[in-house]
Amino acid sequence: MDANVQEKLEQILRGEKKYTSTNLAFNMMISKMQKRLKADPGSMESCMKEMEAFLGKYPIVAKVDLANIAAL
Repeated sequence: MDANVQEKLEQILRGEKKYTSTNLAFNMMISKMQKRLKADPGSMESCMKEMEAFLGKYPIVAKVDLANIAAL
C-alpha cells in the first residue's frame, strides 16, 4: 500500500477524514476498525494489518477504493 494512501486511511480510521465506499463490506470494515481504535488507540498497527488482509482478498475493492482514498 502506498504511503500516501496509508496515511489517508489512518486518518479515516481515526475519524479525521470522512470516506464512504460504494462497497458495503468495506464500509463495515472501516466502521469495525474505527470502533476498535476508539476502544484501544494503540491498535492502529493491527487495524492496518487487518485492513491490508481484507484488501488483499478483494483486489477489485482495493483498486477502486484505494484510488478514491488517494484522491481525498
